[in-house]
Amino acid sequence: MSPGPWAVLAWAALLLAIVVSFRPAVPVIWGDTPSFVESALRTLEAGRPTVAGGRDPGYPAFLAVTFAFGGDLGTVVRLQQAAWAVLMLALAATAHAATRNAGGLVPIILVATYPGLLLFRNVLTAELLFAVFLNLATAGLLVATCVGKTARCCAVAASVLWAALAACFRSQGILVPIVAIVVGARLARPDTSARLAVIAVSVAAALALLAVGSRFVASDSDQASVVFVPKTLFCNHLNIVLASDAARREIVSAAGDSADVTMARLAADFAAEPGRWSVLGFFGDACLFDTALDRDVAGGAGNAAGAAAAYRRIFLAAVRDRPLAYAGKFVRQMAYGVSVAWPAYGLDPAIPVSTDDVPHVSDMMMRHGRAAQPIDLQGEPVRIGLLSDLPGISAYLFRALSTAFVIAVMFWTVTAVRRRRPGFVTRAGIVLVMWAVSIVTAAGAHTLDVWRYLIPAVPMVGLMLSLFAVELAEITMADHAARSATIRRAMPSGPGSGSSVS
Repeated sequence: MSPGPWAVLAWAALLLAIVVSFRPAVPVIWGDTPSFVESALRTLEAGRPTVAGGRDPGYPAFLAVTFAFGGDLGTVVRLQQAAWAVLMLALAATAHAATRNAGGLVPIILVATYPGLLLFRNVLTAELLFAVFLNLATAGLLVATCVGKTARCCAVAASVLWAALAACFRSQGILVPIVAIVVGARLARPDTSARLAVIAVSVAAALALLAVGSRFVASDSDQASVVFVPKTLFCNHLNIVLASDAARREIVSAAGDSADVTMARLAADFAAEPGRWSVLGFFGDACLFDTALDRDVAGGAGNAAGAAAAYRRIFLAAVRDRPLAYAGKFVRQMAYGVSVAWPAYGLDPAIPVSTDDVPHVSDMMMRHGRAAQPIDLQGEPVRIGLLSDLPGISAYLFRALSTAFVIAVMFWTVTAVRRRRPGFVTRAGIVLVMWAVSIVTAAGAHTLDVWRYLIPAVPMVGLMLSLFAVELAEITMADHAARSATIRRAMPSGPGSGSSVS
């Protein structure tokens, strides 16, 4: 068959996977949902980004806009499903453009059937929309390598804006717009005033988005939001804090007369569920949700700002005192991230839900004058469908793809060191850099010992596999053609070349 029919078949398979995967627009409540909904309702009432429970402002702003236009939680899910479909189509178009081969769509088709990503279309949390903007930013940079100079500048400009939006939905992705600007500038190399203006305007717009929609400028509406970032740093490095003499002295100084009680509380938090997060080595949430600890480190005053300053000061003292321990934790988490680049997550046939939070969200909506209909809140598991109905097959399939990704990274490294095939090295390098910066901040500040922190990176791993598969196929065919040519040259030819037997 010619390449045309193969491309049509691949696109038809992708569209079929998208259509079949759709499920009813039933909102699913998870543990983070109440904080997002509360932040959205306060944002709507205040008319500016306002966060509660330590959430980032991007998703609450999305919810607030939906509510402002008369939508409900079901509308939110329908918009998330539409955003997911747009992302899949955009990734497929990017893979096709970058590889010029219909085979490049196969990994994207597998992404479209991956339950670990599909489940987030129904869940009321920021994961899916962060994934959409993060991967659109990556796709924009890849498209920039395939088009002319003017279109390249436009693709880079769009990528920078999408990267800034991703950072608004999750502040752990704050490095993404920075890297998008640096990589985009190298790709675009604007050589006219018009092209330079396009890049400059996109960078200015990205900075404006971050200035009004990032965590760093959103107003905190509760104590949990005020202390969230420094307390997360403190609690997820509790092993380093307790092992550091300098940090312990800071704790004693901050706690004052309650120093002994505070140290006992920290020891208890550290000992809670030691096997829960294997890479981290302890259960950081025991400390993070210990609200009494805020009062202790603030000297009993209960001042959220004072507690936040104390957590920050103690964490910095621990890192200065034990830099190698901090670096070791970071390396272990990044190694874990590479080993599960395509994690077998979310392969159960139904989405787990937080039934305890369903009445909480319902009461919250009614308190703010937005009563939720019974169908709006899901208290029973929602079936994902497709490959989630075959969890055994799914596990083997996506573990094999994870292995293929690691092989692809090694192949890219060897190719880059040997300075061969620059087109592949550039495009795959873009994917790897964007994948790494999307999780490197989490490794430095949080923990990657929860698989769902890697879920947003999954679609761009599909792009990496598309590039790798087509590149490997082209190299194999080229080597086969070269061997065939060598054999033909070595074979004797002409009428006198044969031997005769008398």
